[in-house]
Amino acid sequence: MKRTILLTGDWKLKGEGERPEGGPASIDIDARVPGHVHQDLLAAGFIADPGYRKQAEDCAWVEHWRWTYSREFEVDRLDAGRTVLEFEGLDTFADVYLNGTRVARTDNMFVRYRFDVSGFLRTGTNELEVRFLTVAEGIENKPYSGRGAAFTSERLYVRRMQCTFGWDWVGRLVSYGIWRPVRLVFEDVAAIDDLYVHTKAIDGRGAAIGFALETTRHDGQPLRVEAVILDPTGRIVWQVSRKLLGNKLDLTADLAEPELWWPAGYGSQPLYKAVAKLYGEAGIVDEWKCAFGVRTARIEQLQDKPGSAEARTTEKLRARSAEWDINGERPGSGFTLLVNGVPIYCKGANWVPSDPFPSRIPNSHYENLLRLARDAGMTMLRCWGGGIYEPELFWDWCDKLGILVVQDFMMACGTYPEEDGEWTSSLTVEAEGVIRSLRNRPSLVWWNGDNENGMFDDEEDPDYPGRAIAERITGRLCAELDPSRSFLPTSPFGGNKNNSFTIGTAHYTGALFDMFDFLRHTEMRGYRSYFAGLLSRFCPEFPMFGTPEIHSLRRFMSEEDLNDPSFDMLEYHTKNHPGLVDFTLFRALEMLADKLMTPAVATVEKIRRMSYVQHEITRLVVEAYRRSRPYTGGILFWMFNDCWPASGWSLVDYYGYPKGGYYGFKKAARPIAASIERKEEDGRYEFWVCNDKPEAIRGTGTLRVLKLASTADDSAVWTREFDFEVGAGNSSAVETVLLEDLESKLDDRHVLVMDIAGPFGEDRCMYFTGIPADMKLQPSGVRIESREDEFAGGSLVVTADRYAKAVLLHGEFVFSDNYFDLLPGERRTIDYRSSITEASGVRDEGNWEIELISWN
Repeated sequence: MKRTILLTGDWKLKGEGERPEGGPASIDIDARVPGHVHQDLLAAGFIADPGYRKQAEDCAWVEHWRWTYSREFEVDRLDAGRTVLEFEGLDTFADVYLNGTRVARTDNMFVRYRFDVSGFLRTGTNELEVRFLTVAEGIENKPYSGRGAAFTSERLYVRRMQCTFGWDWVGRLVSYGIWRPVRLVFEDVAAIDDLYVHTKAIDGRGAAIGFALETTRHDGQPLRVEAVILDPTGRIVWQVSRKLLGNKLDLTADLAEPELWWPAGYGSQPLYKAVAKLYGEAGIVDEWKCAFGVRTARIEQLQDKPGSAEARTTEKLRARSAEWDINGERPGSGFTLLVNGVPIYCKGANWVPSDPFPSRIPNSHYENLLRLARDAGMTMLRCWGGGIYEPELFWDWCDKLGILVVQDFMMACGTYPEEDGEWTSSLTVEAEGVIRSLRNRPSLVWWNGDNENGMFDDEEDPDYPGRAIAERITGRLCAELDPSRSFLPTSPFGGNKNNSFTIGTAHYTGALFDMFDFLRHTEMRGYRSYFAGLLSRFCPEFPMFGTPEIHSLRRFMSEEDLNDPSFDMLEYHTKNHPGLVDFTLFRALEMLADKLMTPAVATVEKIRRMSYVQHEITRLVVEAYRRSRPYTGGILFWMFNDCWPASGWSLVDYYGYPKGGYYGFKKAARPIAASIERKEEDGRYEFWVCNDKPEAIRGTGTLRVLKLASTADDSAVWTREFDFEVGAGNSSAVETVLLEDLESKLDDRHVLVMDIAGPFGEDRCMYFTGIPADMKLQPSGVRIESREDEFAGGSLVVTADRYAKAVLLHGEFVFSDNYFDLLPGERRTIDYRSSITEASGVRDEGNWEIELISWN
C-alpha cells in the first residue's frame, strides 16, 4: 500500500543579497512550510507588516534576494516501487536538491510537481533544499520590455499570481516560497493517477455517470479495480470489480432516481462519493476518493426574434454603445446558464486571492467569505485570471453551499508569449493539471481562457492576443479532458468586438472610462437612469467602488491618517487604474460621494459617504439587471473580496467584513425583490417584482407616499394596493402609475415606498425623486431599542420616530442588514455575528461595541 511522509512544518530559510539601507548581506532564520518568504521575515522581525500604512514599500528588497529553504528528514526503509517527491506549489523559479544532487528545476507556481527520486533517497537522514531564483533571473533574456500589458510587462513570462506584481487594488509584493504542502510518497507496484467522475446524461430513467480511472504500473503483475459509488447518506448505489488490462478503465454507472445537485436557491446540494481501490497480488496498493454532484450545465445563447422585446432592447443598446457594439445587422443573442435544464440567474462577483501570500489564508477565512457570498444571495463567483487556482477547501465550500464558479485560466490583461516554447510548455502542464483537479466539481460550470486579453478584438479575428493559446492549449485540453463543460476563449467574449453588450459576455470594467466621463462631466441628476441603462446579455465584471468601514481602516492606518483631510493614506491603499493620468480611482469615489450625498463635516463622515455610494449604485444596478431578465442572464460585480488591506472595488474587505456595496447587493439580490423604475419616455412609474425562484409566486403589494418629517400616525399622503402573480424565474411590472398622478406628491420632503408580501415572505423598495443629498430630513430619533448578545454574535432591535436615512450599525461584526432606511415608528431586528470562525469564540471586551449612525 502507498505510504506518505509529510514534509511540512519547520524548515530553515537563508537569504542572500543587498538591502538599500545597508545591513546584513545574508539572513538565516527559521521558516514554516507551507509559507512565503515574507511571512518568515515578518515573524523574525526583518520586515514590518506590508499591509500597514506604506510599509509595503519598505520590503521591496525581498524580491531581489536569493532564498533557500532547507530541512532534514528521516527515512527508515526504502520500499519497492517508485518514490515520488511531491510539491503541491513552488513560487516560482527554483532548483530542488536532494542529498546534494539537483533533481529538478521548476518554473510555475500553479503546477503540482512530482519528481521520481527513487535513486537519490537513502535510509537514515536525508537533506532537502529548494533554492529559489529571483524573478529577474528566471526571465533573464526574455524579451518582455515594451510588450503590451497592464501595470507591468515582465509578469507575462512568469507563471505565478499576476496581481501581486502590482494592480489597481494591491501593491507590488513579489514573494518566494514553498506555498503548498510537500510530501514524500512511496508508491507500491502501481498507483492511481486520476479519477474522473462526471454526469453523462440525466433523463426520466435516471442518470448515467462516467467513471474513468488512470493508473501507472511499476511492474507487470495483474491488477484489479474495485469501483464504488455511495449516495449522500453513505449507501452503496453502484459497485463493480474489473481486471485492469491496461493503464486506464472507463465505466458507466447508471443511477436510478438520483438526487440532483442544484445551485443555491434552486434546490439542495447532495454530494455523492466515488471510491476506486486498486489491488495487486498482495492486496490493495492504492485508493482514490472524490465527491461529485449529479447535474448538467450548459450555456444557452438564443438569437433575438425579429420584433421581440429582446430585439428592441438590442437596438437601443447598440444605438447607445456604438463604440463597443459594432455588430451591424447581426441578431443579438442571449446568454443563459441552464443547470439541469433550468435557467439560473447568475448574481455574484469576482473572486481574487484573499492574501498576497496565499499560503497564510486560514481555513476560517475561506468559510467566512463563502458563507457571506451565499448569505448575500450570490449564485456565482468568477475566479479571476490574475490570481491563483484556489485550494480544495474553497471548492469544498462552493460544492456544499451551491455557489457556481466560473474559472479563468491564470492570464490577465496582457499579450502573453504564445510564441515562446518554454512558456507554452509550462502552461500546457499547468492547464492539464488544473483541469484534472477541478473537473469533478459540480460547482464549476464553465472555463474562460483568460481575462480581457482579447477584449478589444473581434471574436473571428484569428490573431487577437490569447487566441492561439485558447485553440492550441487551454481550449484543446478542456475539449479533451472536460468535454461536458463550456469553454470561452477569453472573457469577455462574443460579437464583432469581444465586449459586445448585445452578444455573449461583456465587462463594464472595459467601458469604465465612459462611466468616469458621466461622473466627471455631469451633475449626475439622472444617475438612476444612467446606471439602469448599463445592460448586457451577461456581465462578468461590473465595477463599483467604496470604502471599508472605519474599524477596518483602523487596522491598516493610524488615527492621524484617518483624519487627514487630504486622504493621502486612503488613496495609497486604493491604488489606481493605469489608464487614469489626471484622475485617480480614489478621487472618482470622492467625487461620486460629493455629488450624490449630503456634505460631510468630518473626514470620517466623508469616508462613510464613500461607503454608502457603493451601496446605492450596487443596489440600483442589480435591480436593473433583474428587471431586464430574460434579456440579461446575470451580473457579477468587480469584485467580491480583497487581496490586501485596501479601499476600492471589493464588496467585502480584506479582513472579511462587508462594505456598503455588499449590503446593497444583498438587498437587491433577494430571491423575490421589489423594484421601482421611473420611465420618463413612457410617462409612468413601473412597479416590478423580480422572481428568481423556480416556481411562480403570488402576493399583494402596497404603494405609499410618505412625508419624511412626520411620525407614523400622519406620514402617508397617498396609498394604493394591488395583487400580483409572477411566473417562475421571471420579472414583471406588476403595477404602473402615471407620472402626472405621482409627481405632484413627490418632492424633497416625500418618499415613495413599495411593499410586497406573500407566502414567499416580504420585501420593500423606496424611491426618492432627486439625488439623496436633496432629502429634507428631520431628526429621526433612531436608536437601538434592545440588544441580546450570544455566542460570537447576537441580535438587536432598531427603531425610529421619523424616517431614518442610511442607518448604519458600525462594529466588528457581520450584520444581517446595514445602510437601510427605517420608516416612522418601524422596528427592525438585525442579527450579527463575528466575521471570523473561532472555536473558542473568545473576543476582547471592547470588540463587542456597536455604534448606531444615520444621516438624521
